Amino acid sequence: MTQTLIVAAPLSIGLAIWSHYILHNANEAGAYVALFAVLCTISCAACLSSLPLAAYIVIVIGTIPVSISLLTSGDTMLASMGANILLIAPLIVGLIHRQHQQLRRLVESRSFIAAEQLRVSELAYSDSLTGLANRRAFLDELEIASSARPGLIRAVGILDLDGFKLINDSYGHQTGDALLVETAKRFQQLDIGDAMIARLGGDEFAVLLRNADRLEDARQRMALLGGVFDRPFVVHGKTFRLRASTGMAIDVADTATTMALINRADLAMYEAKRAHSGAIALFEPLMEARNRRRVMIEQALAIPDESKLIELFYQPIFDPGTHEIVAFEALARWTHPTLGVISPAEFIPLAEQSGMSQPITIQLLAIALEAAAHWPPSIALSFNLSGADLNSPLLPNCILEMVRERAFDPGRLWIEVTETALLSDFATARSALSLLQAGNIRIQLDDFGAGYASIGYLRELQFDGIKLDGSLIALATESRSALELLEGVLQLCRAIGTPVTAEMVESAAQHDLLCSLGVEKLQGFYLSRPLTAAQALQACLATPMRPPSGDPSRAAA
Repeated sequence: MTQTLIVAAPLSIGLAIWSHYILHNANEAGAYVALFAVLCTISCAACLSSLPLAAYIVIVIGTIPVSISLLTSGDTMLASMGANILLIAPLIVGLIHRQHQQLRRLVESRSFIAAEQLRVSELAYSDSLTGLANRRAFLDELEIASSARPGLIRAVGILDLDGFKLINDSYGHQTGDALLVETAKRFQQLDIGDAMIARLGGDEFAVLLRNADRLEDARQRMALLGGVFDRPFVVHGKTFRLRASTGMAIDVADTATTMALINRADLAMYEAKRAHSGAIALFEPLMEARNRRRVMIEQALAIPDESKLIELFYQPIFDPGTHEIVAFEALARWTHPTLGVISPAEFIPLAEQSGMSQPITIQLLAIALEAAAHWPPSIALSFNLSGADLNSPLLPNCILEMVRERAFDPGRLWIEVTETALLSDFATARSALSLLQAGNIRIQLDDFGAGYASIGYLRELQFDGIKLDGSLIALATESRSALELLEGVLQLCRAIGTPVTAEMVESAAQHDLLCSLGVEKLQGFYLSRPLTAAQALQACLATPMRPPSGDPSRAAA
């Protein structure tokens, strides 16, 4: 703009001088030359409407001197031309001013639209909380990276914060949001090479490594992200420690879509979460097969005719002093026509996650109560409840109603709960167990000694029995320290006056040791394998079952 002004001024002055000279030295033709010079000046000014100051300079310097020369020429016609030029010049100035204002408004409008489009684009492609890229931006970038530079490895990582939900629920969303923001800041401070970090939603983050030259390089760069959780987080004066479960998938030839790569990294992340090792889990084809099986099991659970194929077997619990059966534990077994044998460890967690746990529990308890109704009154039924069952506000009353409808002695029903089942919502679980105990149903703490908080539960809840975890028994006959630990646990149980059951008794040595330690009840394959309902009834009516001798595989079946 400055250069235009510098050029416009001398050119206008030169044009005015040239016009004045011709006007006074070229007789009649000079007037026409001066007129055309003025018209040329006005045309140039119109062309300079986007630079109004330059246009004004051209008009003032290029027309006013010529007009004055025409007015002072002494010729009436030329003087009239000069007057007309002086009248037209302000009109041209006004026209240029209006054109410039319109142009300015147009430019401002388009600039505003461009800024709004940029803002909308940023909102559409960035996470409003953390400022990181969002899911849409990540998918688009992954699509671009998948089609460019095919010689390099592209790795996708998924990170999920362990324990975040509990903090978010306990301390509020404001604290949870602050933790996510701080996590994003720590991620952004890292130097992990050519990469993109995005928040997919909730407490889940995704990472795209565009140019990893080898697998180990990708793993090391991904490990830097996990390292940000080594330092505690301080939010609102409170200190929190978080960990992240990380899964990683590599872009290979058989990856059909970008979503397939993300899904594979997601599967690996869930494998890392289940392992609780803190290590990065790399996707393997077997994970996909396991996931397909889980989906098929969930689908089968949702089909009543298929879920009814879940059967109950009954493993005897013995009094070691009399060798008599005092109870049977109901154990679920599912043999599916296409999926084969599905263990409780597979289908029970899936039933809990899908919200189908309670109907299955009611269905199996009804079967178990029907079988136990034919046993002698001295033999109890031991039945397991999951964490989802304990957190249901309706199930305790439903169990009590089922017992009343069948005129089943509630004292013969033992409900087994694990420490894990109590962890999810202890207050609700305690309320449910208290309600069951008020109805004379017995409550047993299962897998005692497997976790870290069981002793706390003994203080908070009054259990009618404790079942030791099999890990306490497995090494007791081989390790002095394991034996001392077992003896200590038994002393603790006796101190609070709670009867003890030892499960997973699988050898004569274990049987004899537990008998010598005074354990009240025993259960395990050495004594008897789980029995069908008919076999359990037959065992009830038989003479006392004594522990077998020799190979435990010859135990009663």
